[in-house]
Amino acid sequence: MKEILLSFVQKLLESNRIPVHFVTIPCEDATWLDFGLRSDILTDYEPGHVKDYLNRLKEKTIYHLRDTFQCSYSILRTPDSNMLMVCGPVLFEEMRPSRLNTIAAKIQLPQELYSVLQSYYLRLASFPVPAVYYSIFHTLGNFLFGENQYDTVYQDLNEIDAWYESYSRQYRSAGDSMMNIEMIEMRYDLEAQLLDAVFNGNEAKAMALVSKLSSVALPCRLSDELRDYKDYTIAFNTLFRKKAEEAGVHPIHIDLCSNQHIQFIEQVADKDQCRTVWTRIVLNYCRLIRKHTLKDYSLLTQKIITYINSDLTADLSLKAMSEWLNVNASYLSTLFKKEVGIPLTDFVNRQRIEQAKKLLVVTELATKTIAQQCGIPDIYYFSRLFKKRTGVTPKLYRESATRDHSLQQREAEDFS
Repeated sequence: MKEILLSFVQKLLESNRIPVHFVTIPCEDATWLDFGLRSDILTDYEPGHVKDYLNRLKEKTIYHLRDTFQCSYSILRTPDSNMLMVCGPVLFEEMRPSRLNTIAAKIQLPQELYSVLQSYYLRLASFPVPAVYYSIFHTLGNFLFGENQYDTVYQDLNEIDAWYESYSRQYRSAGDSMMNIEMIEMRYDLEAQLLDAVFNGNEAKAMALVSKLSSVALPCRLSDELRDYKDYTIAFNTLFRKKAEEAGVHPIHIDLCSNQHIQFIEQVADKDQCRTVWTRIVLNYCRLIRKHTLKDYSLLTQKIITYINSDLTADLSLKAMSEWLNVNASYLSTLFKKEVGIPLTDFVNRQRIEQAKKLLVVTELATKTIAQQCGIPDIYYFSRLFKKRTGVTPKLYRESATRDHSLQQREAEDFS
């Protein structure tokens, strides 16, 4: 049971981009603790004092530690084992340029190594509500050791960061570090996974990935941080637009979706709102692709479906379609049924009735008007066709849908 709980907390933290390591005591290595930052900026760095510190940690104690770089770690000995669970580094406050400059000045970091430090911070997760983070470990401690049967220590890691005196600031040159490359590779990999999830219309995976990407700070390209975020969002919208096109969505649908996103982007007032827009954009493209993807159809069938969905009031008969596409009507009928699974006429009627169902619910238009807007001017034929497909008349469908909507509203009000 305890192993399952530890595994759950590990997955929870890692899903928020917080590293988790299980380390056997005595600890023989500690370079992983900071992604190799100290090794990257110092010559001949040997973290012996870090290993000594970890080896001395007590049982039934949860340590919440913060180092010179303002990074936090949570460490505990797992019950009945010589194993440490080391969680972090994580930031509880976003690393803005002014804070980075203050830290760099404190350790007298050479200007040419600022980019290494910045890349390190870009790699870290930011957890804006420390109380929520600490509550995870409070609950974990109660389950592992018994309620209130353990100690909690909050401590600055001045002892671990003794390097900053003992090494007399023997800094490397900027060219020695691989951290910039690793950070760029990580961000590009996240972006590639997200684009792939959107291409496949995988909403759950896309939402998880955009959440991870939202916790990654973007590199500063411009002095105007908000403009930086807006430009990044516009570029992402363009990439998603191309993915939707690759997925077989017709440009008429893509263009409408993309243009709405550009309006959202220009209205945002800060970068947090920008991140919210990322979620909205990803969600919209996933749903757009699932609804309109035609990648499994021939070009001819793609054109037919797109034309039908773009104007249900047009002449959508087999004869009209074959003349428009300049192909044999019999060939067109056979091809469409083979690829879509139903005859062209049935598909057209299905789309018209689906549109009518929406209009009956969201508008107060007369049934006759709705029938005309769906391309069926004969109200009697429309009513017969509607009942055949839904089992009820348009009037009964509207009354039932309105009742259900009112009930949902009342339940929502009662809940609130």
